[in-house]
Amino acid sequence: MDKSTMNPMSQVFKYLAISILFCFVGYGFGKAFIPESVAMMANLLVIILVIALLILCLLSRKGIIPDRFSMNWVYLFTFIDGICIYPILEMYVGELGTPVVLGALVGTAVIFFVLSLIARKEDSDKYLRMGNLLFISLLVLIVLTIIGIFVGYGTFNILVTIFSILIFGGYILYDVSLVKHDIENGNVNDSKDLSLHVLNLYLDFINIFLDILNLIYNFKE
Repeated sequence: MDKSTMNPMSQVFKYLAISILFCFVGYGFGKAFIPESVAMMANLLVIILVIALLILCLLSRKGIIPDRFSMNWVYLFTFIDGICIYPILEMYVGELGTPVVLGALVGTAVIFFVLSLIARKEDSDKYLRMGNLLFISLLVLIVLTIIGIFVGYGTFNILVTIFSILIFGGYILYDVSLVKHDIENGNVNDSKDLSLHVLNLYLDFINIFLDILNLIYNFKE
């Protein structure tokens, strides 16, 4: 095992933290260089980005995305993702205020920490059994999100958002358990073996963050 993965689980969370940092660097880049006219399209971009993130989650779960690649590709993706979510976050900052957005970020971090801790303390097989159920739920969520484009906002959107938070909360339990399972079975030899795990956990985190903001926004409306 490579020295950089002597403690693979801690390395996963270190790489995840760096990935989230790259996301916000991308957000800052977008804020500095993306025209305000693009920011005005935030409502449309929310829908496009959410569907894109859900489809990416779907692809990563089905092994369509390679399961071993350089961590630099993860950082590049999260940087670009940060640029993409800039207009959305600006909309939420404008509508809800910076303290609320930061509060949602802290809330997401707390949820992630608690669920990760639970998964780490349990046997790795316990939450891996949820894989098929979570995958089917993710398919349903994509369909509901598309339906939401035509149905509009209100109660339907709130219920779909709550459903999404539950799914990605479940995926945190699943993904951390999968990391633990791979470590226990000697499947982690270097950082490239952790890259897909980091990407999946990043998608869990960012989806819950955007869902919490969407939930607060809808209750405000």
